[in-house]
Amino acid sequence: MNGRDFIARIEEDLVPVSPIMEFAIRKQLADLGLTEQDLTPQEAMRFIDSMTDALDLFLGRNDAQRKRKFMISLLRKQAPEYFEEQSPI
Repeated sequence: MNGRDFIARIEEDLVPVSPIMEFAIRKQLADLGLTEQDLTPQEAMRFIDSMTDALDLFLGRNDAQRKRKFMISLLRKQAPEYFEEQSPI
């Protein structure tokens, strides 16, 4: 997984909404003790969960859930094997 690209694509989507989103992304990464360079799919899911909670405060529940779906779709493209492993089938 390319963590830098993953975070960059999230920034491209969120920062135009509000410049504070760049800070929110960095804060969530720092709070979780994560860096872009060594982001694994499991850590990316933790980040998505944490970021969704933060987005709920900034954007409201509906928009936060839309952004969550976007972030999960990015992760699915970057790490399809992670989702295959998580599938109960």
